[in-house]
Amino acid sequence: MSPFRTLFAILAVFALLGLISLFFPSNGISVGSLTLRFPSLLENLPQNPQEDSLQVDPEEQIRQMLAETRARKFAEYADSLAFYEDFFDNGPTRFDFPDSNPGWFDRFFDRVSKAKDSGEVVRIVHYGDSQLEGDRITSSIRESAQTLWGGSGPGMLPPLADIPTFVIGSHSVGSLQRHRIFGPEKEHARHNKYGPLAQVTDLHGSATFSFKKSLHQKGFPQAGRFQKVRLLANKANLKTRLIYSAVVSDTIPQDTLPPLVREKKRKFQANDPEITTLPGMSVYTWNLQHETESLTLTISGNAELYTIALDAESGIAVDNVAMRGSSGTIFTKMDNALLGTGLEAMNAKLILLEYGGNLVPSVNSSNLDWVERILEKQIQAIRKAAPDADILFIGPADMSKKINGKWTSFPSLKMTVEKIREIALKNGCAYWDMYRVMGGHNSMKSWVQQKLGGPDYIHFTRNGAARMGELFYNAIKLHFDYYQFRKKHDIGNDQLKEIQQLKKETAKADTLIAQNDTLILTPIHQISTEDSLDNVGESEP
Repeated sequence: MSPFRTLFAILAVFALLGLISLFFPSNGISVGSLTLRFPSLLENLPQNPQEDSLQVDPEEQIRQMLAETRARKFAEYADSLAFYEDFFDNGPTRFDFPDSNPGWFDRFFDRVSKAKDSGEVVRIVHYGDSQLEGDRITSSIRESAQTLWGGSGPGMLPPLADIPTFVIGSHSVGSLQRHRIFGPEKEHARHNKYGPLAQVTDLHGSATFSFKKSLHQKGFPQAGRFQKVRLLANKANLKTRLIYSAVVSDTIPQDTLPPLVREKKRKFQANDPEITTLPGMSVYTWNLQHETESLTLTISGNAELYTIALDAESGIAVDNVAMRGSSGTIFTKMDNALLGTGLEAMNAKLILLEYGGNLVPSVNSSNLDWVERILEKQIQAIRKAAPDADILFIGPADMSKKINGKWTSFPSLKMTVEKIREIALKNGCAYWDMYRVMGGHNSMKSWVQQKLGGPDYIHFTRNGAARMGELFYNAIKLHFDYYQFRKKHDIGNDQLKEIQQLKKETAKADTLIAQNDTLILTPIHQISTEDSLDNVGESEP
């Protein structure tokens, strides 16, 4: 058969089937118990072409797929973030943040995470009252922070120290006189140029400063070694000489055996310092060839010395600046420009203000406005001096006194804590509540019983201070883990808002489902007569 005839035969068959389809009854033809049906040409055509077209819109399908993928992804993140969010909302050691922003630490974490690789030292400056004396609380924070982010050394030290620490031993001899902005007025300088430690030491002639790792600091190995030494002074023409000790390896060759390596402690004289001149201040920097645990620095000339800093080449440094009797109201009394120069020179990026305990005995409801005004001015002064640093306020711990023969929290303590928190958050600072961390009202009694609080029911023991430092560090570490999780999964603030919205929508949907399930499962006898459909429209007989 020719191709034309074949095509004609096929078309004829299709035409015949089409005619049958058009005239075949839609209900079929019954033959006995059977019903014969034939498909209609019209039944498979779309009834509403416009709706069908919308359902298969490829762009809409892509959008739906992306939305579903994002929802699944965010749902996974929401589960992982739930642990952190529970701590941020309910943890007793949690921080309070302006605008309840748990990402408040992000700027600091960005900097400290890069410090070791970038070769810079990032500082936390820990200002506070007598709770910090002897490097208490700070030493625990420092040790853990340097273990995590790298770094070593005790940080900034006063040239003339009167309170020993168990981390680093210091000794000074020479023509020196110290002035402090805090404490008795007789110790104040005739000017207000104090530097970052709120004190200044006058040098007239020559003086020698010795620093050595303390034999009592077994639990703080990081603080006892350092490789970068810096001196902050008001002049750049001082004569200096730095001698340090270091353990080095000597290799002794042998004829037939491998060379013998022996470790030996030797003394070295450091090269002349690099001197950087800043407004009102000069920075002397020694980058030592070896890491050391002891050094002697001799300085000759007439000058004002602000601090001697002992750090690693890079990483994090944590400075202890204890001020006995201070309420933290000294920052407005210092030369702000010089304070700022010192903090910037030392690369201070997080400033801790641990004050309030000395305010508690004098606070009452009538002078809370005064407390607010004076503390706001301190925060503003620090922010002006160090605009690139974040400020975190640490409120007072529980404090007790005897009332009717029983140790009881100071009546004004709670209102002081709440006021300082309010001031901190209002001025963009984070807040950590030591009073809450301890357990709140009358918690000092329990700390004393555990030998974590002192017999005065105000100060911590060394063990108590170490415990408080650990609690503070652990709270920061949890925020750092949260920061790393968000960085790993590229979750920014916008994504966090979407996740929160998704959680709200999911919770709402779960609530509706639960309500529907309750209605479905409610036994008939629990449905009131008023709600019964049988009674609708009926009246009493």
